[in-house]
Amino acid sequence: MPPPAARTGLPRRLPFYYGWVIVAGFFLAGFAAGGPMVFGFSIFIVPMEEELGWSRATLLFPLTLGLVLLAALSPLLQPLMDRRGWPPVILTVSSVLVGVGMILSSRVQEPWHFIVVFGLVSGAGFAAGGGFAHLALVPKWFVRMRARAIAVGSMGTAVSAMVYPLFAEAAINAFGWRTAWVAIGISSLALLIPVALLMRRAPEDMGLLPDGDTPEEALERASAAAASGVQEERSYTPREAARHRTTWLIVGVMVLTAPTLVGLTSNWAAHFRDIGLSSATAAGAVTTYGAFSLLSRVVWGFLVERHHVRTVSIAQALTTALALLTLLLVQNGPMALAYGALQGITLGGALSLQPLIWANYYGRRHLGAILGVFQPFASAAMAVSPAGIGLLRDGLGSYELVFVALLAMWVLAALLLYLARPLPRPKGEDAERGIG
Repeated sequence: MPPPAARTGLPRRLPFYYGWVIVAGFFLAGFAAGGPMVFGFSIFIVPMEEELGWSRATLLFPLTLGLVLLAALSPLLQPLMDRRGWPPVILTVSSVLVGVGMILSSRVQEPWHFIVVFGLVSGAGFAAGGGFAHLALVPKWFVRMRARAIAVGSMGTAVSAMVYPLFAEAAINAFGWRTAWVAIGISSLALLIPVALLMRRAPEDMGLLPDGDTPEEALERASAAAASGVQEERSYTPREAARHRTTWLIVGVMVLTAPTLVGLTSNWAAHFRDIGLSSATAAGAVTTYGAFSLLSRVVWGFLVERHHVRTVSIAQALTTALALLTLLLVQNGPMALAYGALQGITLGGALSLQPLIWANYYGRRHLGAILGVFQPFASAAMAVSPAGIGLLRDGLGSYELVFVALLAMWVLAALLLYLARPLPRPKGEDAERGIG
């Protein structure tokens, strides 16, 4: 059935599909919330350690706490992304919490201060405002163009890796780390709040169809799909998904790869400083990672539009293992920059492919509920990884054995992806033709 007429003239007046506004929200969430919480944060570790005298694990614990909140709040927040009216409310509140927590980080004197303002306040905001909620929104707005939409939206973290380390480094050198936290917090508030107010649950809520199709185009595609006997997309409920072995294999993949995506990236700059590289070199390596991660999103998106997401994800997992092997060989600045480029290519793929696995395997109707049930497993692995890796480094005296373990986890993830066969198509009323 064609959608009802739009209740607002805005979507009709725009020269582009409103779904790209949702993608812009995903981009800015990764840039202005996820970036400072991970890439920018890594630049603060050494100057805060030197002034405050805290251990590496102590400094990383608030980030771990923020990720614990992500795991704890996801079952509550992600299903709200399936409900009309809730996305702008949740995302606006989370944006305020992220920025305010960073600004208050400039005032910390004791470890518990940092735990409260960065771990609890910014962490609570990060649970929704770091781009995780958008993983349930963007796939609702796109079906045919889902790969490119998620690839473009996920570029926010890549751009952030290019910008925030250098921003933080320059601000710390010019004004000290306390003023640098204020600058980062203000930038996050300015970028996140306006776009959060524009977020909407699904195109049907605005009288639109996925991908910006007209009713005539949608009817033509549905007729062609019916003639070929192939449905464009179907949806599973969380209960249905939990019955399939494939779902738990995918959960295993997410758990195995999460420590690299957050724990490794939050420890990069500190590792490079440990092996004698300058802070500028460390920041430059992370920026190089961001530049190549940005470029790689287009390549991975191109590949997944032509090959099954499972096949492309296996290739991405194995190349990430190779990149981690090169990290063990880094000894100087040029090698650090080369590693940053290679790791950017590989991890850029993970950040754009993993959301596609959930959306393409399980459909868009119940995606928020699906992520709310199964994403917390990966979020828990993310949560323990920054401080866990820092704690292991403190105990072992270096990061090398940790990097070897991460490499092995990516190889195992590739094996689990090989075993994660696509789910059988449900029949009848579960056909994916709208949100409702």
